[in-house]
Formats: sequence, C-alpha cells, structure tokens
Amino acid sequence: MNVMDDKLFYNEIKEFARNYLDKQNSNEKHLWERLGEFGILGLSIDEKYGGLGESYRMCAEILEILGYTCWNNGLIFSINNHIWMAQNLINLYGSTWLKNKYVGNMVAGEKIGAFALTEPDAGSDPYSMKTCAIRAGDYYIINGRKTFVSNGPIADVFIVFAITSQTEMKKITAFVVDKTMPGVTIGKNIEKMGLECSPTSDICFENCEVPADNILGKVDLGNNILDAALEWERCFEFIPHIGSMKRIMEYCIKYSNERKQFGKRINENQSISHKIANMSMKIELAKNLMYRIVDLKEQGKSSYYESSIFKVFVSESYVETCRDAIQILGAYGYTKEYPVEKELRDAIASTIYSGTNEMQRNNIFNIESIRNMV
Repeated sequence: MNVMDDKLFYNEIKEFARNYLDKQNSNEKHLWERLGEFGILGLSIDEKYGGLGESYRMCAEILEILGYTCWNNGLIFSINNHIWMAQNLINLYGSTWLKNKYVGNMVAGEKIGAFALTEPDAGSDPYSMKTCAIRAGDYYIINGRKTFVSNGPIADVFIVFAITSQTEMKKITAFVVDKTMPGVTIGKNIEKMGLECSPTSDICFENCEVPADNILGKVDLGNNILDAALEWERCFEFIPHIGSMKRIMEYCIKYSNERKQFGKRINENQSISHKIANMSMKIELAKNLMYRIVDLKEQGKSSYYESSIFKVFVSESYVETCRDAIQILGAYGYTKEYPVEKELRDAIASTIYSGTNEMQRNNIFNIESIRNMV
C-alpha cells in the first residue's frame, strides 16, 4: 500500500469499528465472520491462507486505531487474543498440515482461537502446571484443567500447554486441541468486573485424545513457544490500550473545555490541565516503545525485555489515565451514565493478564542483572 491507500484503509477501519464493533458481543458468530471478511483477523497472515500479509508496523497502527475508535474494550481484547495467542502461534510454529487445517478458517472467522495456559494452582509460575500429556501410539492423552481462558466459552481451537516429561526440569509441549475432540469440557462464563464482552472460562481435559500431528513445534520444546507467545502478547495485545488512552484524553479535553466552575473552564486550573498533559506524555512514550518493539519484530529479533517494559508501562499508564479521567469528571465520572468508570474497570485487568506487573519487573531486573555481571 502507498500512503494514500493506508489512509483510506485506516478510515475504513475507523468507520467499521465505530459503526459495528461497539454494539457487538464476542459470542456472536456472525461478528467473527464479518471481521474475517473485512480482513482484521488476517492482518499479518500470508495471502495464501486468506490473510493480508501486512507488516507488523501496520498491524500495530491498525490495532491502535481499533483501541481508539472502539469503546468495547472486551471485544478488542478477544479479537487480539484470537489473532496473537492462537492463530499466530499455529502460523509460526505449526506444520504445513496444521496451518492448512486451521489458519485459513481462523482468518475467515469460521473458527475462534484461545490460549490455555493458566491453571488453578499455576498462574505466575506456569511451570508448576499439573496438566500432563502421555503418548499412546499416534495420540497423546491429555488430563488436566486450565482456568481463566480468554475466549474459552466461544473458542473452537485451543493452544494447550501440558507436561510431557517429568524430569527434574519439567518439559512441556504445546498442542492444538479442537473443542470437538472427546474429553474436552468447556466451563461456564466467569463473570468479571470488566472486559464483559471477552468471555472467560475453565477448560477441562479428561483422557482427551489429541493426534501427535497436532503438536506445535517439537515434543518437550514447548517452553520456547510459551516464552515467544507471551512476548507477542505483551506487545500486540497492549497496543490497543494506547488508542484507548488517546480516546479518553480527548474525551477529557472536550469535557474540561465545556465544564465551568467559578466562572471559568475547569481546564484553566493546572490541577486539570496537568492531568491531561500527563496523559499525552504517557501516550507518546508508549508509542515510542511500541515502534521500538515492532522494529525488532520486523527484523526477526527477540523483544522479550522490551515487551516486559512495554507491558508494565502501558498497563499502569492506562489505569492512571482512567483514574485521572474520573477525577476530571468528578462525581459524573463515577456514574455509569458516563463511560470512564467502565474504562477503569477494563483497564485494571491489564496489570494482571499476560503475567502480572510484579513478574514483569522480576524479568526486567533479572535481565539487567545478567547484563551488568562483572
């Protein structure tokens, strides 16, 4: 695409998000097919699988636009989870057979993907997972339970991590599991304080037979795929939050320009104007981090360190932006008549998912310690 084509496409995305996505729930099948027709689900996927084959830079810019235009944060989260934590992993690590079987259908929105890692007793420490897979001829028998699976209630395809070697250092393997396989039970939707349009559930596996052909990568080497998956998540699933912050900032500018107290606009008070200035600084810094990571991805390099920083900075900036927005709106901001209270409820989850911010700080410290070893 040239610059003019890019602008036209971006405007089409804004129009699509504004007129369609805000009013939808992610459990509506026709929505996913519409997303597939529009091309949103296949941004980075090769054209031979029905994708657009766009650069990661353009993917990032489109995701920021979606976050900016669409107030339905839960839906955007579900879409991102499908793209980066399921479809993307099959595209990068799946065999040609797996890609032919799943990727085209996922790009078209005919199959919805989910990422199943967290367990009741294995959150920040994924290697304490209990889900295991035992070889039985041409199949692996999976037993275990995953929890807080985003898209769980609506997904057709799950990326499931299970222990395949009980040595001193546990080794895990990544599997592509279809919901139609015997032994798969999907739990009811877990109600949350935010992200209501992103359904979440437990997934149980009881003697679930998964063909050995459904392994991503190689047996016992799922650790590498897991690390890579979380790196993708910490980058691309947090990009829409930059757009959300910009949308909230502009909402606050408009409100503070119209609202008057003591005979003057409230944004003439530094306590208000400085909050908006802080929002702007956070947005610009987040975008700089985003482009740094995207450039690394374009070069095929790791961004594990940078993505951890990005995840922490964006999530905490997002929460702070929402809290400041409520302060700017005062009592109105605390009511459901105005949109910012919902934004805060949605934003809080971002400090938890994809590895808590405390764990990200551990990652950052450990990497810096290694770098500075004498």
